[in-house]
Amino acid sequence: MFRIRRIYDDVLPANKTLKKAVKRIRRFNPDFLVIALGLDTARGDLAGSWTLTAKDFQLNGKLIGELKLPTLIIQEGGYNHRNLGVNARHFFNELWSAR
Repeated sequence: MFRIRRIYDDVLPANKTLKKAVKRIRRFNPDFLVIALGLDTARGDLAGSWTLTAKDFQLNGKLIGELKLPTLIIQEGGYNHRNLGVNARHFFNELWSAR
């Protein structure tokens, strides 16, 4: 029997940290969020040694979008131009679809 995998099935430590942060944000109950989206955390980026994939950015966007708060995203970092657009697209698509 085959099982359909969801984006939550392979949660990396970075996603676990974000899940903890989301719980704290809910308890704090802010009026809005300001998020620094560091796309240089992607695997293969010239500036770092992180290993996040498009799937991770997708999950991060979903987790933040599920807060349903007015959100300002400031994109920073991201120096591998081949990955930059793909990862940003995955993040923003899930951010908006989770609302």
